[in-house]
Amino acid sequence: MIISKLMLQRGALNEVSRAFAETFPGKKPLVIEDTNTKKVAGDYVVKKFGGCDAHVFDGSEVYADDKHVDIVRDLLLKDNDYIAVAVGAGTINDLCKRASYVAGERQYMCVATAPSVDGFTSNGASITDKGLKVTLSCPAPLLVIADPDILSCAPMPMIASGYGDLAAKVPAGADWFIADILGIEKIDRKVWEMVQPSLKEKLSSPKALKTREPSAIGAVFDGLIHTGFAMQEYFDSRPASGYDHLQSHVWEMNDSCEVDGKAASHGFKVAIGTLSSTACMEEILKLSKEDVKKQVLSYIPQTWEERQASIRQAVKVPSVQDRQIEICSKKFLEGESLKKRQQEIIEKWDLIKEKIKDQIIPFDKLKKMFSEVDCPTEPVMIGLSKEDHIYGMRVAQMMRNRYTVCDLLYETGLLDKFISIVTDPASGYFSSWR
Repeated sequence: MIISKLMLQRGALNEVSRAFAETFPGKKPLVIEDTNTKKVAGDYVVKKFGGCDAHVFDGSEVYADDKHVDIVRDLLLKDNDYIAVAVGAGTINDLCKRASYVAGERQYMCVATAPSVDGFTSNGASITDKGLKVTLSCPAPLLVIADPDILSCAPMPMIASGYGDLAAKVPAGADWFIADILGIEKIDRKVWEMVQPSLKEKLSSPKALKTREPSAIGAVFDGLIHTGFAMQEYFDSRPASGYDHLQSHVWEMNDSCEVDGKAASHGFKVAIGTLSSTACMEEILKLSKEDVKKQVLSYIPQTWEERQASIRQAVKVPSVQDRQIEICSKKFLEGESLKKRQQEIIEKWDLIKEKIKDQIIPFDKLKKMFSEVDCPTEPVMIGLSKEDHIYGMRVAQMMRNRYTVCDLLYETGLLDKFISIVTDPASGYFSSWR
């Protein structure tokens, strides 16, 4: 397996031509950028290459979807020697990653312009494919170049977005604990150690991010990059995302999040998903083993036929309903299989609570940390209505065959109850929607 190389240093862009030649001997750079990243770094990169071919997307209209992947693929196919050089952050990187793969499994290179996402070094691209937000398989960049001076000059919302994305790894870790305890997906200790031990420390200076202190911004970028390395090692996004990201995918699929006519960033959507996931986990901490036992005894689970009907009723995008039914079929339990899972949940409830409590950042503290770096703390701040907030929390359980806290809640009949609690202003979690 090929692991990405990272060049993170001041003046790194001065090395772009030399590093490209060493990494891709005999190949030609094709710079892919948008109108924003062109000004920040793209023009300088093209100059350092001595002039090279480049394609500039409109920064306000480029999306990580199948249509834009096809555009980049077609550009690459014009010359067998082209290697994409992604100059940007999440969207541009994901487009180049996927397009390079479908254009003959080519490698590519990334010049990072903002510490805004964890996907730089992940071996998968988050793409809206035929209406469904999915992570599509494709190799990570062979080389990532990042200059702290450029990262520190990124727009503050992009820095805050990266902070929100990194914070999501905290409840995502609790999701993995749950799956591990129930014997569904064991924790890979090597991969866990790549992300979790220093995670809370890297999140500990939100005020320093606001003043653009290079060390604080570097810590967040380092956390995001190493999360990507963990995904490379595990060959899956489990080390990086859980219930938090699944909610954000639902909102993105349905164009639910806009502020002043502009789509909210990935990290901002993930931030609200992270708070929602954390709130659910705090509600779990309030329940005793006996409470869960009583809940399970009173719960009348759906049959598979009822489940399929509820998915079709719940999912607003008709074109993805069949795909989401297929996803759910792989994790749906009924009859004795469900009873066995419920019994295991009851038996291990105290251990689940212990692991959650040790892992998560308490909701109120996390909300304060987000506020200090101007990361969204209320659904209204990403243009989310209460209806769409509830929709995202519910449909997220239908998005992936990955066991998270929402699956535990679904299997015990608690999911809708918890969603109602979390989205009730009286509970103290959220109070403002669009």
